[in-house]
Formats: sequence, C-alpha cells, structure tokens
Amino acid sequence: MNPQIHWFLSGLLCAGLLAGCKRVPTAASARAEGDRLIQRGQAAPLAMTTNYMTPAAYFDQITSFPAWRTVPRGPQVFDGVPLEIGGMICLWGENNEKQLHLKFPEARTGIPLNRKFETLYVYHGTFFSEKDGVPVCAVVFRYEDGSAVTNQLLYGEDMLDWAANRGGRVIAPSESRSELAWVGGSFAPDRPKAKEPLRFCLTAVENPQPDVTVSTVDLLSCKSKAAACILALTPGKAGLMKPALSYQ
Repeated sequence: MNPQIHWFLSGLLCAGLLAGCKRVPTAASARAEGDRLIQRGQAAPLAMTTNYMTPAAYFDQITSFPAWRTVPRGPQVFDGVPLEIGGMICLWGENNEKQLHLKFPEARTGIPLNRKFETLYVYHGTFFSEKDGVPVCAVVFRYEDGSAVTNQLLYGEDMLDWAANRGGRVIAPSESRSELAWVGGSFAPDRPKAKEPLRFCLTAVENPQPDVTVSTVDLLSCKSKAAACILALTPGKAGLMKPALSYQ
C-alpha cells in the first residue's frame, strides 16, 4: 500500500471516522475524565444515602431479585457523566403491584440539591414495560424563589425495562436526550447459561432556569404500568453526555 494512503487510513481509524468504527474510552480514562469534571465543578454526583429506599449495600441480599447483585454500584462514569450509585429509589407501577405485589411509594420528594446547574443527569431503569411515549416518572425542580418546573420521562423515549431484550438486539432509548448507559450483568445470575443482560439508561434533563438555585428535586410516579427505578442523579454542565455504548 502507498505509504501516504496507509497513514491517511490510520488517521481516519484513530479519529473514529471510518464506517463502523467507534472509539470507546477505557474505564480508567473515563474515570479520570469524570474526576476532572468534578474537580472543575462541572459535575456534582449526589450522595443520596438518606434518600434511597434500598441502599446498594443491600443489593446482594435481595434474594427475590438476585439480578441486583450483578449491577454496578459506587462511583461510576457512564457516557461521560460521573455518577454515585448508592442505592435505588423505586416508584409505584401498576404491574409491580398487580403481578408482583410490590407496592412502591408514589413519590420521593425533597431530595436536596441547593445548587445552580444547567442539566440534571438521571440514571434509571424500569420494572416492566409500557407503550412508547407513556409518562413513567416526573422530575420536579423546586427553586429557592418558590417556583417549580416539571419534566416527564417517557417510556421508550427515555426509560426502558431493565431486563434487556433476551437473546436479541439491545434496544436504546429513542429520544436524543437519553442514551444507554450500561448493559451487562444478568437478570438470572443463577442460570449462567441464560443470556439475559440488564440495562440502565441516562437522561439529560435540561434546567430551564440555570441561574436560579434549585433547592430540591422531587421524583413522582406517573402511575403507568412500568415502575421507575432511579439509581443516581448528577447535576452539572449541559452537554456532558458522550454516548459510548454500541450494542447490536
């Protein structure tokens, strides 16, 4: 091959510009970039210890759903966003109550933020599915001046069942503000031959009043068939998400 052509193609590969080529950051480099964002004040992963319904320390003890022992916890960086996964907040869903007899609360209110930010990054999944476009969870910003803004996370566009498509293509959210954040683990860890991966998504919820301090955030069930499960919140600068996952 002509040397000039060789170097040209190499440059394209390094830049990730050739069709089908996608540079995925290593865990170490992603973590280092996440640390830099935190140090610069561009992201502030919330430590929601007192707000979780189930702390991550109990994930290994949920015998009715052993899948929880296979999910990431602690400090993580997914899609370029640093997160602190310290547990889960699960909200009411119709199918959870009717089929599993699990009646989660309809709201988790008053989660303290006390800061200004451009975007709230929400790391989440659902139990059970819904029709695309149906609201599953409402995220309410409550400002120090007494005003409030509500943003809904919709099934299919933002939120998806944490049990990824078994044996098939892992579907991602359809809305541009939401991405697959993590795919792995197993819905059936006691059946090692079963290919039943889990998935969680990340949604960038825009703050329409970035110059006003947000005192608290509320998470509300929209009373759909699916139950929202929120695992981490990170307020920060807009545009931090850099999708890194590509599953077929």
